[in-house]
Amino acid sequence: MQRKGPSSKNLIRTLSKLGLCSRTQALVHVQAGRVTVNGRCVTDPGYVVRPQDKIKLDGTAARVQPKRYFLFHKPAGCVTTRQDEKGRKTVYDYLGEIGSWVFPVGRLDQDSEGLLILTNDTAFGHQLTEPRFQVPRIYEIWVQGLLTPEDQKQISRGIEIGRGEIARGARLKILKAGREVSHAEIRLTEGKNREVRRLFETLGKPVTRLLRTHFGPYQLGNLPPGTWKEILNPSGLKLNPDQF
Repeated sequence: MQRKGPSSKNLIRTLSKLGLCSRTQALVHVQAGRVTVNGRCVTDPGYVVRPQDKIKLDGTAARVQPKRYFLFHKPAGCVTTRQDEKGRKTVYDYLGEIGSWVFPVGRLDQDSEGLLILTNDTAFGHQLTEPRFQVPRIYEIWVQGLLTPEDQKQISRGIEIGRGEIARGARLKILKAGREVSHAEIRLTEGKNREVRRLFETLGKPVTRLLRTHFGPYQLGNLPPGTWKEILNPSGLKLNPDQF
């Protein structure tokens, strides 16, 4: 029976922390017999490794990967999974040149567009999405119907959006109010599943277009749809709860 020491970690978690793959991918690799520890093939996902253990994936030593950070302008019509069972286009179809494993920090649904951050730094991704940091996301939206000051008040107080969930109070700035279509900007500090769309569906004013323009200190700017740029200054990516 394996004994877990203070610096020992689960094999799946270790592969993910090294920046080699996601935990889901690590599970697949281990179960497929592609991982060895100290020369022995390990297929048990719960296997505990120690700092001195030698881990290999497909015969290559598993080492800490350089941390990489990317800003991507996700176009509408693609999904943020690596592979899609329905055969839909994914963001990874646009990221072929990157080469290393990265994951999306905070997803955008198929119909949504705008800023998507990708990285292989799991700690950084967690920090951006951890609720206690209240990292803001700003979206430009177009909705059916007339947005009013009363809508602004309701959104600022917080609204129940179904599934037993309540959207935390958000800041809504109406850019153009029209009887058929209104244009606005909304600032959230959390990232519940399809939160913006569900929020406006609750108000009876469904979103027809959603564009994320900011995520924390990062901006979409003039990055064209379907393109990405790498952030080469990781030291500028540190966040703290008081930053926003």
